[in-house]
Formats: sequence, C-alpha cells, structure tokens
Amino acid sequence: MKRAQWCVPLGALLLICACEPRLPERPLATIAGRWTTADDPRYADRAFEITDEFLYLLQGGDTFAVHKIRDVEIIDDDLPRYMIEYRGDEGDLFSFSVYLSQEEGGTLFFPNQMNMRWHRDPDASVPWGVLTDLHRIKQPRRGRWRWGS
Repeated sequence: MKRAQWCVPLGALLLICACEPRLPERPLATIAGRWTTADDPRYADRAFEITDEFLYLLQGGDTFAVHKIRDVEIIDDDLPRYMIEYRGDEGDLFSFSVYLSQEEGGTLFFPNQMNMRWHRDPDASVPWGVLTDLHRIKQPRRGRWRWGS
C-alpha cells in the first residue's frame, strides 16, 4: 500500500519534468549568424552578427561595437523573443531583443521595428577583422608599457 502511495506523486513528477519545455543547450544556435536587411535603404550599411559569445553591431561606415554576451533569455510569445544581455563599454547593462520567425528560413524582427525583416546572410561583406584592427589603432593602449613585457 505504501508503494502505491509513492507511485502516484512520483509518476506525476516524472510527467511534469518530461513535459516541461527545454531550452536548447546552446540557446543562441537558432539565431546565430550574420544578419542584414534590404527593407530600408537607410540600413544598407548596417548588420549584426550573433555568436555563442559575442554580439557584433555594424552601425554604419566604420562604426561598430563588439559586446560579450552575459546571458540569454528566451520568452515564449507569439514568436520566440530572444533577450541578449551584455555590458556596454562603461559597464552599464543592456539588452538586445529580437523576435524569431520561421518564415523564409528564419527572419528576425526588432520589437520596435516589426515591419523590418532581418535575414541571415553568411556572405554579407562585413569586415569584422578590418574594423577590429582599425578600432585597435584608434584606441590608446591602456596601462603602462614595461620593458620585457
């Protein structure tokens, strides 16, 4: 009789655990890649790229930002909403938020620009390496140089 008393709660617990939605092991894998839009000519020289560790933002011309991703939250809505948390250059906490639609093989939308579609474009000419080198040249070195270091 005692065994039967434990079977019902244990079975219910196993059922709840089995039915609970699981986050992917790599939550950014579904939105990883280089993204561009052709919906607005003002964004022709803009792009962003998401990797497991970094968020790259090409803001036009040679202006760009690279941010290390701190956390990712996926909110279940009509479309899954990805909220990528990162720290700015001054240490302030920011959130980069996008909706993922499965139309056309995957499309991202910003919450404030639902009329503009961003598509994965691995061939987009985004010179991250060149821009990163330019950024290093423009920035003064921090710290002191020591002989032999």
